[in-house]
Amino acid sequence: MTQKEVTAAEEEYLETFFWFFEYGRKDVKTNQIAEMMNVDPGTVTSMFKKLSRKGFIDYKPYYGAKLTSEGEDIARKIVRNHRLSESFLEWLGVPWSKIHEEACKWEHVLTEEIAEMIEQKLNPEKTPYGATIPQKEGSVSTDVAIKPLALFSSGKNIEIVEILERAIARHFPHEATLQEVYIELEEKGLKPETKLKILSVFKRDDISIEKWSLSYDIDMQLENEKGVIIEIPYFLVNMVLAKEVEK
Repeated sequence: MTQKEVTAAEEEYLETFFWFFEYGRKDVKTNQIAEMMNVDPGTVTSMFKKLSRKGFIDYKPYYGAKLTSEGEDIARKIVRNHRLSESFLEWLGVPWSKIHEEACKWEHVLTEEIAEMIEQKLNPEKTPYGATIPQKEGSVSTDVAIKPLALFSSGKNIEIVEILERAIARHFPHEATLQEVYIELEEKGLKPETKLKILSVFKRDDISIEKWSLSYDIDMQLENEKGVIIEIPYFLVNMVLAKEVEK
């Protein structure tokens, strides 16, 4: 592990890089990081230059950047700390909707010793939100069958696999906080391992949101296994990763 000083802000950027890395995207563009971190692209460019000087990313202006091996080590540690913290907080009985926000505070201060103690005590494979907990080292596997709920069509039977740790906050209505959005997810029963049928998909005409890889203007109507109809607005659709399953 590098001995260079790394600020909490730098760790947040490297953590976001690792999120893309996990889902099969090694080369990341400035606007992609800007969207996921809810900051101005100019701010991202400045941080890219700083991270590049420290040797944490390979950065080519106008083309994007990717983690170096040194940057990946740091990013993996932060993501691992965050997700182990989430598992520990769930074990403590912290409400599902509050776990993520609290874990964000722990990820920067959790020591390797304590992280290993949590792992040995709980031996978690997934977080309460369905995310895989990275090993201390090794390859990162990507399940190509898993994709954002927004990319499924009506009539499909799906199972929720993961709730994304990052969300596009400026797409939330009425300046809702991330915790409020988690509360809405929980109230609607949109948690990992939940099976649903997509009844209908609606493309909104009343919103105009810039896109880089996902559809941000899709509402859905789903039905759970108890026959309850659930209305899913676009800002929730894009936080949910799912896989198609048999009826």
